[in-house]
Amino acid sequence: MAKILVVDDDTKIQMVIRIMLQKKGYEVKCVSSGIEAFEEIPVFGPDLVMLDVMMPGMDGYEVCRKLKSSESTKNIPVIMLTALGMGEDFEKAIENGADWYIVKPFNSRQLLSRVSMLLDGEDKTVKETIEGGNNDN
Repeated sequence: MAKILVVDDDTKIQMVIRIMLQKKGYEVKCVSSGIEAFEEIPVFGPDLVMLDVMMPGMDGYEVCRKLKSSESTKNIPVIMLTALGMGEDFEKAIENGADWYIVKPFNSRQLLSRVSMLLDGEDKTVKETIEGGNNDN
């Protein structure tokens, strides 16, 4: 069973995501800050991290950058899940190492599909998609 760490300071969002993912058989742990995420990652050992951008203290971009710069966590897929939908926010997420970027409110089927694809290694990251264009070779 894959483990997913949800990092979001909104407990309602945490609950919705937790229920949705648990119904699909994932083990889910929710925390409310980047600091809590870094405390929980070595204990929980997530296979994927869902990360809100706007959080108190350490924002999601910083959490993502630190995850991707650490040898022990750089290969954990990160989905940025945020209310920020502007182009520069998307670019900033990619620059900081996010594997995918989903804007709230999100479509649950699309979110579950993206989680499944990233965990199964069947999908390219956002950066690979952008750099590769429409060429599937």
